[in-house]
Amino acid sequence: MRTVLIGAGNIAVSLSAALLQNGHTIAQIWSRTHASAQQLADRLDNGGQTAATDRLADVLPDADLYILAVRDSALSETAERLGQALTEKSAAYAPHRLFVHVACTQSIETLRPLRAFGMTGVLYPLQSFVKSRVVELNKVAFFTEGDSEQSARAVRELALSFSPSVYAADYEQRQYIHFAGNMAGNFSNCLYAIAKEALDEAGIPFEVLFSIIDETAHKIHTLPPREAQSGPAARGDEVTTEKHLALIDRMKTPTAQDKNSPVTLKDVYRFFTHNIQSEATR
Repeated sequence: MRTVLIGAGNIAVSLSAALLQNGHTIAQIWSRTHASAQQLADRLDNGGQTAATDRLADVLPDADLYILAVRDSALSETAERLGQALTEKSAAYAPHRLFVHVACTQSIETLRPLRAFGMTGVLYPLQSFVKSRVVELNKVAFFTEGDSEQSARAVRELALSFSPSVYAADYEQRQYIHFAGNMAGNFSNCLYAIAKEALDEAGIPFEVLFSIIDETAHKIHTLPPREAQSGPAARGDEVTTEKHLALIDRMKTPTAQDKNSPVTLKDVYRFFTHNIQSEATR
């Protein structure tokens, strides 16, 4: 499909690579700054076939696929401005043309200004993205939605060109998915950062945790998370729990010494301990 990518940020880097790998053509990349759009276009290494622009008024009006991969807070305004630009170019409705956004926290209605030009849908990949790392999307779960049966099929087919793991999910369902992803990904990574602070204070390299992190992640591929739980809280080992709480009082790490937080590290430790123990007694 001849594609225009609206956005050149974290998710756009991995999407653009996957688009090319799966036979799509990226005709143009738009970004708020021309340098960002050009940087991604150059990174694609596809013989200079991808144009870069920072003007929505210059976005091609005749592509098959438009992927809006901008910040969630900017999505509504971007869709509105893109619709105005296409109107000014006298772009006609094309039944095969598809506009999708990749934001889990925004509804499909955000793309309503673009329905005069084609189908609209949601293409949400459940993954964490950074510019410096291209994610292999064939291992990522995608959640899709369309504004009609036809668009739902079109978005699903697009997702399947990236990954075999594709699920239909409406806006309400995606809120739960996003919450779960935030808990499992971003919050667990925050815990890694706190653990690193503790090891730094003790003069121990963070790498010593790789094995336990990997083993925990590996176990939940075959076991429900609650069944994979181990540690002092799961054992009901209150002596060790109290030792850990006392250690927090002695820590000089930024997190342990954060006086501006509404909760303390000890509060967080007690919450996890309670949650683990309460589930074990249910």
